[in-house]
Amino acid sequence: MNYLECENHWESLIDKYDNEGYCKLTSDERIWFNVRLLLDAVDNGGLISFYYNHGADYLQETIEDLKKLKAQEVIALIEQVNSLFPNLTPPRDIDERNDIISSWDDEDKDLNKLLESVDNKFYALEEELELKLDPIIRQVLSHEEQWTIFV
Repeated sequence: MNYLECENHWESLIDKYDNEGYCKLTSDERIWFNVRLLLDAVDNGGLISFYYNHGADYLQETIEDLKKLKAQEVIALIEQVNSLFPNLTPPRDIDERNDIISSWDDEDKDLNKLLESVDNKFYALEEELELKLDPIIRQVLSHEEQWTIFV
């Protein structure tokens, strides 16, 4: 699968999400959507950026999808960040999550050390996670191609 083909299908998936909603994504589309949002967020600001952006709106679903990919080590990293929130559960609402994150002390060395450690461990697992995601993406692309033949 080439990069451009994959990107075009990713944009189609985003359009489906925007136009039809999250609940209309197939199981494989949801895995691709959730894990890609996680990967993109981490690449653009560390694991905490997943929380202060919309990816964590679907945190529980993302964890379920990571379980399907057998990505236990990634789940463990997410759970470490979850532990920073009251009741170990980040709110689903982005504004509520950001209020909590904003209340954290930027100078807290233990917090910064934890976030840096989580990021470094995630980066070490990133390629493996992408490899686990690849068959799901191929399945989505295969399914889309079957439908375009009949249209």
